[in-house]
Amino acid sequence: MRDNFNIEHDGITCTFVETPPSYIKLEPNEEFLYIKNSKYHLENGIACILTYPSSLKLYHTFKERIKHENIHNLANHRFVLLLHGMQSHKNAVYQPLLASKLSDLGYFTLRLDFRGNGDSEPCSHNKTGRNINIDLEDIGTIYSFIKNSKIFLNHSLSFDTIVAHSRSVISMFQFLIENPTIYIPNLINCSGRFDGLTLLERLQNKHPHLEKENGFWCTLLRYGEIVNSWIPLDEMLSFINTDSKEFDKINNNCWVLSCYGSKEQIIPLESASHFANTFIGRHCLQIIDGADHNFYGLPDDQNLSNLPLRKGKVNYGVLLTSKIIDHLSWQHQLERFYKITEYIDVNPNNMFQNPSVKLSRWPLEYNYSKVSNFRDIGGYLTIFQNRRVKSGLLFRSANPCDITQNALHYMQSTLNIRHVFDLRSQEEALENGIINVDAPGYNMKVEKLPFNKNVSMSPDMMAEHFQSLLISAQSFPKTYMIILKESIEEIRIFFQFIIDGHCNKKNAVMYHCTAGKDRTGILTMLILSILGVEDDLIAKEYELTTIGLKTEEKLYKKIEARSDLYVQMFSRDPNRIIQEYNLTPQKMCKNLLSSRYEAMRIFIEEFNREYNSIDEFFIKQLQFSLHDIGKLRDILLE
Repeated sequence: MRDNFNIEHDGITCTFVETPPSYIKLEPNEEFLYIKNSKYHLENGIACILTYPSSLKLYHTFKERIKHENIHNLANHRFVLLLHGMQSHKNAVYQPLLASKLSDLGYFTLRLDFRGNGDSEPCSHNKTGRNINIDLEDIGTIYSFIKNSKIFLNHSLSFDTIVAHSRSVISMFQFLIENPTIYIPNLINCSGRFDGLTLLERLQNKHPHLEKENGFWCTLLRYGEIVNSWIPLDEMLSFINTDSKEFDKINNNCWVLSCYGSKEQIIPLESASHFANTFIGRHCLQIIDGADHNFYGLPDDQNLSNLPLRKGKVNYGVLLTSKIIDHLSWQHQLERFYKITEYIDVNPNNMFQNPSVKLSRWPLEYNYSKVSNFRDIGGYLTIFQNRRVKSGLLFRSANPCDITQNALHYMQSTLNIRHVFDLRSQEEALENGIINVDAPGYNMKVEKLPFNKNVSMSPDMMAEHFQSLLISAQSFPKTYMIILKESIEEIRIFFQFIIDGHCNKKNAVMYHCTAGKDRTGILTMLILSILGVEDDLIAKEYELTTIGLKTEEKLYKKIEARSDLYVQMFSRDPNRIIQEYNLTPQKMCKNLLSSRYEAMRIFIEEFNREYNSIDEFFIKQLQFSLHDIGKLRDILLE
């Protein structure tokens, strides 16, 4: 995987262990490592197993990975952390299986041993043991590691998901309570206890002298062997006294999946409903029929589903894993992002503002307007002191030439759109139609701003120029870089228009190409990036086009009708290409009109590799000053 086995940055030391202990069994796409935080750790730090996307190990060229994309997804930019429960370790219950399946989905996954468990260093204080603060420090260490993943792993990752089991569910939620600026989209609760008092009752029943002895003995895995370990009462009280009723204060955009076994025997099953009620509107519940607390079958389980065994028990972890994998599929991730961003708070920071006042991100519903992919790009948080992109100023869209009169009137009277930038070539605009704003009473101007030196870049024409786009959506970034370099002057004109003060609440701007995907997507990336929106959010915003284009039947039919022509453009042996990549007219059309998260993340990486930073691009390529950039941000941020 790597040649450099020791990396230190900003107080975090990452040590990749070339020859791990013999009892640690690794898959070919896994590495054993220690991650040490100089603020918290005194010895090696916390022991971890990092699982890389399986396609990186199985296939050595981009071409091979594309061919097998339907089996092993290409490596993505999303990271998942797996947390074990009490008296447990990184390879317990479902964790190795889940890490393997996530790697097939393209995720980077890390499972750790909390201090005092498995192969991690001991807890620093015997009296308090592995209390909740120990867990929070260890989770925070991994967060810092991933925040600097470009340095440690040579791959930029976004912290996408935490999957926590049993006691660590409390640690997961408490970490976000104590770090309110941290946003992790997916939080998965596996057999989590809601009420700490029920844990105290269980401990008192199991250990009658708990308070008198100030703790209890248990067995756990340490350095490959089962050992007796003392658990101090203070450790347990730190979890018992955590106020789970505060958990609803975590970031409203976090989505929670709760998974429980129907034969749960450790915690009250009512915990599931308590979590559901705590996270109303952003919670899903899965009950695995027949599974116990650790997602195994009970001794009398007849295994009617013919599941595999693990340690002599029916392994319901297989079903749990499939539920989690489905939840984290890109389609369901997109659906959740659409739902949580469907409306924009008018002024979330004003306590005197009616909190129920929201704007629709998608104000022109297709059946009403006959315009696809029309949306407001405002409302997203930035890195600049919690400022966010103003809503109601900039709207992106597909070709609006078929807009209804009612919708056109709404655009002007309610959305206050006064200026429309058409990014298409002149030929493309004439062929596909131009929005008509010349009727009496309309105070709206259409300005031609053709990207790519006025060469047509509609999806069908892009297919003729860049046949690789028909094979995989992962080919878009290189195409986007070409379009970007051929559109520098047009991009400068667009931003100069805003800097000159022509874009405000009474003079909103709309910009579009044909599908509102490629040229519009490039421009949106530049807007959001210079405003300080993080790469992860920019890519998710781009992916919303997948939903926005569902109504573009005319465009889909046009591209599918030309599929035979596209096939003939493939080298000298088109039939071999078709068979090699398992292509169909529908698949080629789908690839050509796709707007996948990963395509935008790769484009942003290529952009930064070429121009170093968004600020440097604005200064050196667009010839703007730092004052201009500051003015732009003041106009578009609130």
